[in-house]
Amino acid sequence: MNVSASSYVSQSKGVTLTSNQTLSFQLTRQSTTLPPSPPPSGAAVIGFSGLTANGASVTTYMESGLTVSAASGPWEASTTYGNPAPFIQFYAAPGTTVAGEVRVTAGGSIFSFYSVDLYSSTTPIPYTITGLRNASPVFTVKDTLPNTFGNFRTVANPNASALIDAVSIVLTNTAGIAGRNPMGLDTIVLTR
Repeated sequence: MNVSASSYVSQSKGVTLTSNQTLSFQLTRQSTTLPPSPPPSGAAVIGFSGLTANGASVTTYMESGLTVSAASGPWEASTTYGNPAPFIQFYAAPGTTVAGEVRVTAGGSIFSFYSVDLYSSTTPIPYTITGLRNASPVFTVKDTLPNTFGNFRTVANPNASALIDAVSIVLTNTAGIAGRNPMGLDTIVLTR
């Protein structure tokens, strides 16, 4: 049995019907998050607009004088979806866990990391974002977003004023046994 209501997290329970049976559900209200604040003026935004081949492998991508490099995971372009389209994603096969990492650099220049939009189709999104300067960590932001149900959620950096020369974004994709799970990111906002 599936139960859903507007503004609540839906639930499912298996049931074998017998006479005079009662099945109770207690629905949890979905969290309401405020829309992200607009990027600061002069921000550099990586929106992956130069990706044109759906499903193409993404190992290195350049936009706005910034370089996005896939450090781990099988990242690929999705030109049919995004925030707005396109975006980059990777998959975990059913019952497996895959970590995908991208690093953003500015050719040795200093910048600040402001935010990134994260996506998952069917699972929560454990993430670790690390700002680096001269290969040493300056900050680390680590948390798990609840399942976004195929939508994007903005993760803002509470250390947005920290000066760095690289940012590492690691997503941990744990697929359920029912099917492979796409997970990805879009709209990386930096200030220089």
